[in-house]
Amino acid sequence: MNNLNRRYFLIAILIVMTVFLVACSEGASSESAVEEVTSQVAFIYPETSDEYNWSRLHEIGRQYLDEQLPDLGTKTIESVSVDDAEDALRQLAEEGHKLIFATAAEYSDAVLKVAGDFPDTFFEVYGGSETADNVATYDGRMYQAFYVAGGYTGEMTVSGVIGFIAPEPTIEIIRHINAITAASLLVRTCEDIAVHVRWTGSWNDPEAERAAALELVDLGADVLVQHTYSPEAQKVAEEKGLRSMGYGFDMREFAPKANMTSIIWQWGWYYLRQVNNMLEDKWKARAYDGKVSTKAHGRGIIDMAPYNYEQIPHIMEAPPLKWRITWNETVKDSFDGPVYAQNGDLVLAKGDKFPKGYIFEEMDWFVEGVVGEAPGEPPEMVEGRGRDVVCR
Repeated sequence: MNNLNRRYFLIAILIVMTVFLVACSEGASSESAVEEVTSQVAFIYPETSDEYNWSRLHEIGRQYLDEQLPDLGTKTIESVSVDDAEDALRQLAEEGHKLIFATAAEYSDAVLKVAGDFPDTFFEVYGGSETADNVATYDGRMYQAFYVAGGYTGEMTVSGVIGFIAPEPTIEIIRHINAITAASLLVRTCEDIAVHVRWTGSWNDPEAERAAALELVDLGADVLVQHTYSPEAQKVAEEKGLRSMGYGFDMREFAPKANMTSIIWQWGWYYLRQVNNMLEDKWKARAYDGKVSTKAHGRGIIDMAPYNYEQIPHIMEAPPLKWRITWNETVKDSFDGPVYAQNGDLVLAKGDKFPKGYIFEEMDWFVEGVVGEAPGEPPEMVEGRGRDVVCR
């Protein structure tokens, strides 16, 4: 082989080796770029979870799940819009997650669509519209907790004015206001007790919440109840030497003297139960509607945060505690008749119940004892048995 041919031969060998090495390098790079997913359970949130909001409540639940099952592995995707939900859910399913929680009712359509393509993956959606073979829904009867809380607010007010700070007049918020009002009046029968409502227009607007709380204090409120996420109402109660009831989170740290307790979501309890069901091959696609728990992380999605007898005197604890146990063990509902509308009309006779789904879909009006405006009109007045005690 002459020198020229030898040179061409070496060049050809070098070209072949270069192509081979590049191909190997690209293959190795491609494989190393694929993230190995070791988590079994995933969550999607509508917001970031670093503020006082709905997503943070679920994040607290996820953290509780991690603490209880440290070898499980969980993953979250935050700030998922409704338009992006399908892609996020599909990504998590393709990664191999066995159970995926979608933490907003608006994700329901996306969950149902993606679940059909991944029959071996379990999905759960908060407040979902329907179940499927591998889709469950979950929620809690939060108004029952507000009814229990009304036992405390009714007992603790001296002025008879209870202030309620709320975001917007949705059916959800209205039924919670109605529940706490009905219970407050029940424990103070024939006394002048009223729940005054102030709307802030937002679930988390500290400035608006403070302004609403101060306005209610000026009206004479000595108990403040919030249905918003920031702790501002609790701070006002602490500053003014009043009593307060928090919502969503345990808010004792913001009002150690004022805060009686907080009505809290216990998502961790539910997530742990469902994950254990999944691990034990007991998971079922059902619609779960949680009741009031009798103890923290005991057996319910909703509960009261811990308190001591400086916040709630022992003698005042008895009726609400009895209600908690009753609702945990039976199907008793806080809106069983008799129910009176804001104008004083009897709209549900004693012993009667509203039609199924009514309080979740149609209760857009206030009950007797609420001072404020609601968008809807109450049902027609009915004949029948009302209160056993007639106040004169």
